Amino acid sequence: MVESMALDYSASTQLVDMFRRHLELCKVHAGEHILIHTDPGSYPHYAAAYMGAAIELGADVFQIVHPNREEKAVIDAWKRADLVIDVSSGPHAYGHIMRESMDSGTRLQRIGVAVNTMRRLFPTQELRERVLAGQELMKNAKTMRITSPGGTDLTFYKEGRDPMGIYSVSDVPGRWDIWPSGMVCCAPEEHKGGGVLVLSPGDYMLVINQYVNDYIYLEMNDGRITDIKGGMQAELLKRWFAQFNSEDSYRIAHVGWGCERRANWLIPGQDNECMYANMQIAFGSNIGIFKGATTLTNSHIDFPSLNNSYWVDDIHIMENGEFLLDELRHKGDVGITTETGGTQTGHGSRPG
Repeated sequence: MVESMALDYSASTQLVDMFRRHLELCKVHAGEHILIHTDPGSYPHYAAAYMGAAIELGADVFQIVHPNREEKAVIDAWKRADLVIDVSSGPHAYGHIMRESMDSGTRLQRIGVAVNTMRRLFPTQELRERVLAGQELMKNAKTMRITSPGGTDLTFYKEGRDPMGIYSVSDVPGRWDIWPSGMVCCAPEEHKGGGVLVLSPGDYMLVINQYVNDYIYLEMNDGRITDIKGGMQAELLKRWFAQFNSEDSYRIAHVGWGCERRANWLIPGQDNECMYANMQIAFGSNIGIFKGATTLTNSHIDFPSLNNSYWVDDIHIMENGEFLLDELRHKGDVGITTETGGTQTGHGSRPG
């Protein structure tokens, strides 16, 4: 099932109110500098609607159209902005522009799915709280272990690596987020850890855009995939990795779990990544949104996977795709109250 995007120009007018509410959650206020980053393939209604929403909030907003290539010419503009709304058409999380902008205090908000998905997965306070609870659990851990009924048995090491909680809102300086989302993840040490990752029938391979129909076995040593076994899909996966001619394409990028109870596993993409109690693991580039990460290559692939068990140090947080800790369990969605509702205080501008 794929959700389509509207084609009529009037679509922009129907998005302004929702985007204004989202910008309020991102703590946009009068006088802030908002940059909308686009490329020739960007969905034009999103940029137009975000511009209208930012104007309604009194922000100083402008748009950049940049070719689909490294953004050397716009790094300074990103670093000077209070908030960047990234509606570029391709994947956009890994690279020096992200890290430099976040280190400068810029808030980064990625947008890139159909409007029906954004409406369905509009941010909630309940999701935010569970994500932050998971981030706190992962924060001080030194190891992570993952197993599955299909045979996955992986151990990774993360001492000194900060986890990232993603809840669809970039509301503090130096933060990156993507709407829709709902994940806790970390870039572990890239040259340590391993075991075997088994992709089981029903798991999903992003980028390749296929649900797994037969078991795929990925052996890992010293942080990278060293062998791939299985049937036809395993052979396709081998070809996908080989085309980049880079050992770092096989290297662990990040690992964590999804938190979004409203996600629909049958809608490929962000729904798979943030699906409640799925294990999400990725390989390839991780420089950018993950502080301390070291891998920059020309590929990145994610494998959202169901029915896994997960430990952080000796804390057993998930068993066969079910959270074991109360603070991670879904308790009913509660909308985030914005300043217009009178309960949110402060704003997201960088200090000074």
